[in-house]
Amino acid sequence: MDYIESRRLINKHYAQGVIEELQQLGYHGEQAKNVFFRHYKGMKRVFGLEPNVSEFAKLIDEFERGMNRKYNENDPNRIYIGHLRHIVKKNKI
Repeated sequence: MDYIESRRLINKHYAQGVIEELQQLGYHGEQAKNVFFRHYKGMKRVFGLEPNVSEFAKLIDEFERGMNRKYNENDPNRIYIGHLRHIVKKNKI
């Protein structure tokens, strides 16, 4: 087994472990896979495979919950970016 194959196998096992942890956090079957693949690339770029599978799954869960959070004007943790909407549409970012 060469380096590339062993690296692929490690990534596969890591991904399976993260998906299993997401299932432990309450995501069901396909939902866990979809959430994982939605965030995996970006998070892997930022964090690499450094966090253990449990920590990585918790980070994914935090991102997913943040994306699905409803707008609440009274939430002290909210960041208003509505004023940037016209720039995004203009530049098609």
